[in-house]
Amino acid sequence: MDEQTSQKPVNPRRKKRSQMQIFKETYLPVIIAGVSLVMILIFIIGAISRGIQNGKAAKEASIQASESEAAAYAQLEEEANRLITGSQTFAAGYDYDRAIAVIDTFSGDVSQFPKLTELKQQYTNAKSSLVAWNDPAQVTNLSFMPLMVDTKRAFADDVYGEYYNRRYVTIGEFQKILEQLYANNYVLVGMDDIVSSADGSYSAGTVYLPDGKKPIMITQVNVSYPYQLVDGNNDLRPDKNGDGFASKLVLDENGNLACEYVDDQGQTQVGAYDLVPILSAFVKEHPDFSYKGAKATLAVTGYNGVFGYRIQADAEKTSGTALFEKEKAAVKELAETLRSEGYDLACYTYEDIGYGDKDVSTVKEDLASWTDEIAPVLRDVSIFVFAQSSDIADKENEYSGDKYSALQSAGFHIFMGNASDGKTWISLKDSYVRQGRVLVSGTTMAYNSDWFNGMFDAKAILDSSRGDVPQ
Repeated sequence: MDEQTSQKPVNPRRKKRSQMQIFKETYLPVIIAGVSLVMILIFIIGAISRGIQNGKAAKEASIQASESEAAAYAQLEEEANRLITGSQTFAAGYDYDRAIAVIDTFSGDVSQFPKLTELKQQYTNAKSSLVAWNDPAQVTNLSFMPLMVDTKRAFADDVYGEYYNRRYVTIGEFQKILEQLYANNYVLVGMDDIVSSADGSYSAGTVYLPDGKKPIMITQVNVSYPYQLVDGNNDLRPDKNGDGFASKLVLDENGNLACEYVDDQGQTQVGAYDLVPILSAFVKEHPDFSYKGAKATLAVTGYNGVFGYRIQADAEKTSGTALFEKEKAAVKELAETLRSEGYDLACYTYEDIGYGDKDVSTVKEDLASWTDEIAPVLRDVSIFVFAQSSDIADKENEYSGDKYSALQSAGFHIFMGNASDGKTWISLKDSYVRQGRVLVSGTTMAYNSDWFNGMFDAKAILDSSRGDVPQ
């Protein structure tokens, strides 16, 4: 057999593929493509999600930034409004320098709050138009005793009834006096406004007021509410048998100055029952009636305590140490409040005595009682008001001698006497100031009404319950 015909015939059938080959060739590409598609989708979804999240974050950041800016603006707006209110308070009392200084404390951009710039310009213009008053002799000092609340009880007193009618003023009369003073363009000032001691000696100060406005002072004496006025049965407590006066100066539930008053039914009332709360309320309603917050000078004795609080030495024996210390603490708080509200405090002697006709030893003894018992509680009292229409020298003469030395040693440098002819006078020396007060009373309003011409209509003000006022 030849070589060709002897070879093994070829099998036409292919070799069978394994399952792995089938998987690789058939399924794997599909799986890879599917996985790739899934990965692409995940990437796309992730990118979209991140974009959404980034957009949301950016939006939140923008909102937070806007809220932060709004909060910052609101804070500045609140500050601006507070400064506007504060500056207007000072401006109402003609203290334009302090009003401008308040505006200048603003911590933000004033261009955002044009009201601040507008007010500052108004204050600057108003200040430039003020008129200077630099003659303290032109400033009348009107002087009052404690005010009568119930004239029926006051005038019915067998011992003091006529005296009250002659020397005292009712709360209604005082209210009318304030209204007429205000209507006649008067403005309250204090001694520190009309007298300067910047260089260590006393000289005329300068008050700046709008054209047409006039300065005036008010003093009240014996603001101690002694037992004589309020205790009708001699038990050392205010009662319905008292003479119809306030019994104590207090701070009411809102922290405002007020007075306690025991009415004819024996009920204790709290309200505007004397000069201080009446004047404070009037100035609050009419802030332009007070120059830089000035109110009045309050002169107190010490023999029955101060402001109705029994802090004299003998009171501790009757009231006990605990109550005695509580009374002193109350007086300290009141003194601080009064000063912060524009009142000056003064001494009206300790025993309510006239120094003019007393010997030196009596004057020194009286001043020693004040220095030991009252001065440590009131602190920093440099004004002395002479009681009982007295003085230690005529107004034409200078102070000198042992009485004056005793007064100086007790810390007094400003002295108020009487203006017996109804004309306030003042004397400025290097080491002291003297001024004459004009007493406002039933008698002076009834028989010396011309003293008050231009200030108030004295005869029209007189309470009808007085009847014929004793001379």
